[in-house]
Amino acid sequence: MNDEFVSSLDLSNITGTGDVGVVTGFYAGNDVPGTVTRFEDFQGSRLTHSYGPASGRLEYEPGFIAEHSSDVWARNFVAEAEFVNPSGNDWGYGFMFRQPESNRLELIGVTGSNWWHHQTRNTNDDRDTTMADSSLSSVSFRNRNHLLLLAIDEIGLFLVNEQLVAQLDLSHNLDYGEVSAMGRFFAAHTGEPEFRNFNVWTMD
Repeated sequence: MNDEFVSSLDLSNITGTGDVGVVTGFYAGNDVPGTVTRFEDFQGSRLTHSYGPASGRLEYEPGFIAEHSSDVWARNFVAEAEFVNPSGNDWGYGFMFRQPESNRLELIGVTGSNWWHHQTRNTNDDRDTTMADSSLSSVSFRNRNHLLLLAIDEIGLFLVNEQLVAQLDLSHNLDYGEVSAMGRFFAAHTGEPEFRNFNVWTMD
């Protein structure tokens, strides 16, 4: 609401399709007789399943970010995958997105030290810039973790195991670009995480 995250919804018992509309007077006693509620710019976007499910291993290669590309180019999308932790804690995994070229991209992921990181890279930079990072202490972090990223224009939502970790500011990168499952975004990481059920839905 007003570009701020309010709540996640449990829709597990609602599996059918249906119409989407705007509504008022939904709750008894909240209607005001003789008044009209105006609405503007109502629009919706259909989610298209564009890739997956895919599984594999993000193999270590010195000097490179390990990635599994979906070959999907999008600005607005939903990506999800389940990742399996390697042994030790020198690993990281997540998603690389809005990547129109090798030196222009966004990274969002978690590490074996129980932190999450959002990084960006501009074409003329020789290193990544940290946009936000913090501890995952409030999240139930396990040996297998489900990551979900939703990106809509300037706003991103990053969830780990169905818990909101962060609302992301993506206003600095509104490019259409590749969406990938990613490992080893820090140079010191040598772990090779597995990923399962990597899916991408687009709304462009």
